[in-house]
Amino acid sequence: MAALSERGIAVVALSKDTPEQATLQEARDGLQRVRLWADPQLAVIKSLGALHRGAVEFKTWLVSTVPIGVPTGFAEMAVPTTLLLDEDGVVRWIDQADDYRIRSDDARIAAALEQIGW
Repeated sequence: MAALSERGIAVVALSKDTPEQATLQEARDGLQRVRLWADPQLAVIKSLGALHRGAVEFKTWLVSTVPIGVPTGFAEMAVPTTLLLDEDGVVRWIDQADDYRIRSDDARIAAALEQIGW
């Protein structure tokens, strides 16, 4: 994210969290350069084509301070996606991996910024 902050580009993370969950995460993780936006109905996530329908949902209990989770079904969530939007909201670059565990990194983002002339 250094490539973005060096250029004065705002970083926004969008998730299906509620506004309250997003606020708690910002405080817990000390996020200062990243704003968390809540999309609990997944409306924006769906409009961006970043919906993942195969996420395993768990019911979790605490047993003697050990979390025990049991799969209860499948849930919808956001696929990790990095978008570079210009000031008019036009998507200039998108990075979306097939594997939900893979995220964009500074080198990929910096190369994309160079490619689009930012």
